[in-house]
Amino acid sequence: MKKFTLLLLLLTPYIAISQELNSYDKPPVFSDCEAMDIEGLQNCFNNKIYSHIFNTFKVPENVTEENYNGEVVVLFEVNKEGEFSVIYADAMYDELKDEATRVFSELPKIKPGTYNGKPAYKQYSMSIMIPLVNQTTTITKSLTQEEKDAAIEEAVKIEYDSVNVGLVPYTNKEFTSQLNIPFTHSMYAKFDRNINLVGANSHTASKPYLYEDVSKYYDFQSRLILLVKLLCK
Repeated sequence: MKKFTLLLLLLTPYIAISQELNSYDKPPVFSDCEAMDIEGLQNCFNNKIYSHIFNTFKVPENVTEENYNGEVVVLFEVNKEGEFSVIYADAMYDELKDEATRVFSELPKIKPGTYNGKPAYKQYSMSIMIPLVNQTTTITKSLTQEEKDAAIEEAVKIEYDSVNVGLVPYTNKEFTSQLNIPFTHSMYAKFDRNINLVGANSHTASKPYLYEDVSKYYDFQSRLILLVKLLCK
């Protein structure tokens, strides 16, 4: 299913979430979006559909009972008459595909999209998140070039600080991992006494040992830190 979904997205000529309009294209228009400027029409179109999905889509009972987390990918079309039709729906459950088809069938007839001023069919791909969430986005006005440049300049100024905030202390997870401890006499001599103490319950003839097992009896991290301090004196 994942391979098909990827292919579906690559082949779809119009992706609703990220479509950029060129000078010849105009998306389908809902009546509530007619007052929008040309650059806001696609966002308005997306939001109207996502709002309809959120208010209309009913997650099937068996999907909810099985605590499914995933998505329904819907390839749909708005024809030259402004009518919606589902071309394909992809999901783990047939019930989700049927519900997606039902929801899109209830969308109203709208003004069709145009290409070079003439009505044209438009194909889109949308993902419906399960469990259902409101996927509408905020419609914002287009930025001028000066505003874009100012935003980039501000982002550059705080980039260094944002990197520092994201830094976290390094922890060597090797010493508690399922990696094999190098099978050498010098290495095993360090912790041999610890794991053979009475009550350690570590009796085994299987070697090499795993860091995960030995770390219960020998603190590799603390010993390494101590060694580094001694070498730095």
